[in-house]
Amino acid sequence: MPLKPGKKNIGSNIKELESTGKYPRNQAIAIALSKARNSGSKIPKKKKSK
Repeated sequence: MPLKPGKKNIGSNIKELESTGKYPRNQAIAIALSKARNSGSKIPKKKKSK
């Protein structure tokens, strides 16, 4: 099933990617956030710790 664009669908996209068993949790989160950013949602990038 294709991922849904937008900020509201990040959680469902993460669940979808994890349920397939193809991606680990951190990678599923990164893919879902990337999809939301590409669709035009304003999601800040992760801040680097010092």
